[in-house]
Amino acid sequence: MKRLRHDLDHLASAGLLVAVLATGFTGIIADLWDLNDFWYHTLAGYLMGALAIVHVWLNWGKLVAYARFRLARRQAAPEASAIGAAARPGAAMRAGTPMLAGRASAVAAEPGPSNPFRAIGRTLVSRRGVIALGVGSAAGLVLGRGLRPPPVIAQGSDVGVVYHEWSKPGVIDTLGSVANWGQQPPLYKEYPGAAVITLPEATLPPGMPTEHAIARRRSIRDYSGEPMTIAELGQLLFLATGIAAEEWGAPHRTAPSSGALYPIETYPVIHNVTGVEPGIYHYSIEHHALELVRAGDMRETIVQQGLSQEYLGQCNVVLFLTQILQRMRFKYQDRSYRYGLLEAGHIGQNVYLAATSLGLGACGIGAFMDDEINAMLGVDGVEEATVYMLAAGKKKS
Repeated sequence: MKRLRHDLDHLASAGLLVAVLATGFTGIIADLWDLNDFWYHTLAGYLMGALAIVHVWLNWGKLVAYARFRLARRQAAPEASAIGAAARPGAAMRAGTPMLAGRASAVAAEPGPSNPFRAIGRTLVSRRGVIALGVGSAAGLVLGRGLRPPPVIAQGSDVGVVYHEWSKPGVIDTLGSVANWGQQPPLYKEYPGAAVITLPEATLPPGMPTEHAIARRRSIRDYSGEPMTIAELGQLLFLATGIAAEEWGAPHRTAPSSGALYPIETYPVIHNVTGVEPGIYHYSIEHHALELVRAGDMRETIVQQGLSQEYLGQCNVVLFLTQILQRMRFKYQDRSYRYGLLEAGHIGQNVYLAATSLGLGACGIGAFMDDEINAMLGVDGVEEATVYMLAAGKKKS
């Protein structure tokens, strides 16, 4: 029976070590890839807890004995202090206690703690240390080559296929995820000193049912030329990407974002909105306001940069969505661009549904002159680049 208990103890200890490593590894994956319901991590955690209980049960006697030993040592501390005081030079002889003097001599004769740096140096230059270093290097090379083989990409594939294949996650990528991909930038972009137009507070009056808005959504390219009100513009921007609620200091926007990192910025270029001067604006999501980037009539410029699509100059406003890559890159690395495009799509659909509910029209555009649009908005096209544009306004009845 004792032999069986001993074997079970070793098995439980080995299993617990494996479960701890698995829980830590799957936890890193769940955090870095934003997996809120990662089954492997949950299973590893439960297994670790069960094995920990078994380990404690099998070693309960040892744990109790160790606790008693520590308690006894704590109670004996005052006596040890008295012995240490008596062991000072001359103290034992003055006190006339040769026994204490002998004990102090024995304590003094014990070797002191060794130099840890010297011990580490001996380990590294020893034969065992050299072998361990070689084995570790070989194992790292095998893991790097074997767990992340180059993807098979057909010759002549477009750059989208190349990116899609190379941005697929692999097991070895979790090790690269802890590498430094830069720091997290601020969550909100600001234009200090810019003229600010505070938008009317967004409301949620009874409107079109969601099911009807989804079914009636269409890409509208015919606009009436009637001015849009600033309240309609504010409502459209809020429903597209505004802050709908805030819990425990964390803002929740109307569109989902991977890791709640929100890499998309919105630039309304206004043509015909009551009470708002035509020009390029930045939508300050934090303050639900417009920040003036550059005033002026931009209709002709946008039509040219939108490949001569005339309705881009006839609508009331064109919303340009840009992506600040570093807002996600520090966490999601190669997949950041994927996630940013997904978020732009979520916001675009919000624009469609909000416009439909408000009786407006909207139309998304993916074909435009990137460099010219980026220059017009004042972004560099590298760290922040335009990825989507949407026309919106009063549609023809």
